[in-house]
Amino acid sequence: MLNLLQNWPILVFPALLLLLFSLEKKPRFSNNLRIFISLILGILSGMLLNYFHSHLTPFSNQFIGQSLTLVSDGYMELLRMLVLPLILTSIIHAFIHLGDHPGEIIGKLLSRSVGLLLLLTAVASALGMAVGLWLHVGQQLSLPSDGPIPAHHYTGLVDTLLGMIPSNPIAAMSNDNTVAIAIFACLLGISALQIYKKERQHAENFKDFITSTFHMVKQLARLVIRTTPYGVLALLAKISSTQGFHTLIGIAHYLIAIHIAVILVFILQIILIALFARLSPWAYLKKAYPTLLVAFTTRSSFGCLPLSEETLHDRFKVSQLTASFVPSMGATLGMSACAGVFPAMLVVMALAVTHQPMTVSIFLMVMFINTIASLGISGIPGTAFVAATVTLTAMGLPYAVVGLVQGVDSIVDMSRTATNVNGTLATAIIVDRGLVPANVPTPSL
Repeated sequence: MLNLLQNWPILVFPALLLLLFSLEKKPRFSNNLRIFISLILGILSGMLLNYFHSHLTPFSNQFIGQSLTLVSDGYMELLRMLVLPLILTSIIHAFIHLGDHPGEIIGKLLSRSVGLLLLLTAVASALGMAVGLWLHVGQQLSLPSDGPIPAHHYTGLVDTLLGMIPSNPIAAMSNDNTVAIAIFACLLGISALQIYKKERQHAENFKDFITSTFHMVKQLARLVIRTTPYGVLALLAKISSTQGFHTLIGIAHYLIAIHIAVILVFILQIILIALFARLSPWAYLKKAYPTLLVAFTTRSSFGCLPLSEETLHDRFKVSQLTASFVPSMGATLGMSACAGVFPAMLVVMALAVTHQPMTVSIFLMVMFINTIASLGISGIPGTAFVAATVTLTAMGLPYAVVGLVQGVDSIVDMSRTATNVNGTLATAIIVDRGLVPANVPTPSL
């Protein structure tokens, strides 16, 4: 009994899980409100566990760490489980209900969404360099002797485009190649729509199967989304219990600069929504904040795909085709924060530590490289670091500069991911306005 009293912090996390479960039974505590409550509780409990870490036995610390990992990683795996079936069924289902001119609509959807995602990446690169120069990022730092080498490497635009062709859909599914699956779903959906128009009797069974499967997957997504408060609680507690503030001292300028740049990109995305979608910033954030919060805590654009699709379709009334297609594209290309702001900021830092000036040609070249490279490095593990590899190598700058910021990347990555997902939501909302004709039915959920 005495040992249990000495190690009472091990009861904190289970008690908070029970508290969230009890709140779920009360109608006045909506899922969004419980997500916000779990955010606060996660931060506070993580700080508490960090404070008592040295006073607990090794067994208690291990038990706490494994409990947080079980819930947080389990929630991430549940979200990841939904990605492929949602992409496959929702895109095919949307095609079947498209109407009479799917080719024209898909062409506009692809060109506008990809174009806007890449444009946001270029502008984000410019903002990242501008803020870095303004705050003199890197001038007080020295270059480490070596730096980390990412496990994934950019192999070029041609190889990337070839990798998007679904030559083996089953292999694409096993490798989490969402772009290939999205393309395969588009081709299959177009084929099903054409057969449905010409020989309806042969396509009715397939249409019924896809429709029923689509609704079952959506219901599965709703069940998983109900666990979001528990996942957010565990994720925030895990981060708060392991990240110490001492890591911020040596790179304070970098942290301030990159967060300012990311916030500016975030604000720019909201301004674009207000201008082109005529949606007020407050109305947008009120509907989008649960998805952005999950992106902030999970640090996974792929993990947010189910929530992004549900938010776009249910809250913003975006057509099912756009809500399914644009998030999957946004998770695999563009990424204005990871492939735009981050490598651009590291270029400024590398120039500073090597005592080289920033020129107009370097500025424009970094924008171009980040935009093109984002076609190939977004959506793979370690996106930001692979993006930095591409840009720094292309500019002839030392990649060892990454070692200066690696210690706090988990903190920076939260705001980066939220901005990436916000850019995807903004792209989908803007592109969808006027894209689908009024007579094209939108499937109800």
